[in-house]
Amino acid sequence: MIDRNLYASPVQASQALITHILEAMDEEPERPFTIALSGGTTPATLFEVWEREYAAYTPWFRIYFYWVDERCVPPDDELSNFGLANRLLLSKIEIPSSHYYRIVGEGVPEEETKQYSSIVKTTVPTVDGVPVFDFVLLGIGEDGHTSSIFPDRQDLLTVGEPYGVSVNPYNKTVRICMTGFPLIEARHTCFLVTGENKCSILKEILDKNKEEVYPASYIWHHARNPQLYASLVS
Repeated sequence: MIDRNLYASPVQASQALITHILEAMDEEPERPFTIALSGGTTPATLFEVWEREYAAYTPWFRIYFYWVDERCVPPDDELSNFGLANRLLLSKIEIPSSHYYRIVGEGVPEEETKQYSSIVKTTVPTVDGVPVFDFVLLGIGEDGHTSSIFPDRQDLLTVGEPYGVSVNPYNKTVRICMTGFPLIEARHTCFLVTGENKCSILKEILDKNKEEVYPASYIWHHARNPQLYASLVS
């Protein structure tokens, strides 16, 4: 199943994705949901819309948040993905700290990768050793990267552990990122893509002939339930 949804604005794309999450939770009201969040400007809109328009309708006590990737910085750094989510969403809603698991960006990357992989494997349901999140929320970079898996690190798409260490090839910053199998095996692998500058790369990613070219296209074409929420306007 592949859903490709285009919207008139980033706010509308965010509204549609949040509605999808809440409807899925309504269909299975007896169990908790695991959601892995990304960082960046597009998720910022998602967090703001969620807190402003849907906070009262969201059963926060049934949600456990994780992170797809994190820059190796402290949580109060402006580049921290956790910090972004905390400022715009977590600190403004009624959710206990036991319901979210941040990646410790200020830790030693290799050690935190092992630690976070262990946390995920023991708190997220697994199938054949692979953690299966209910929702994994992803973005797409103009170079076709996703989850901090850049084009020069396609090996991270097929490694055994759920998280690995990545280096941004453009500014050499170190990141911790979710690897290929959890991205592919999620019950819902959702790409939230906004901005006119993403038109060209998104067209290539959706092209079946380019599925092995970019990390994002590999995930899109191999995920068991990929979904696109896009607003390609400035």
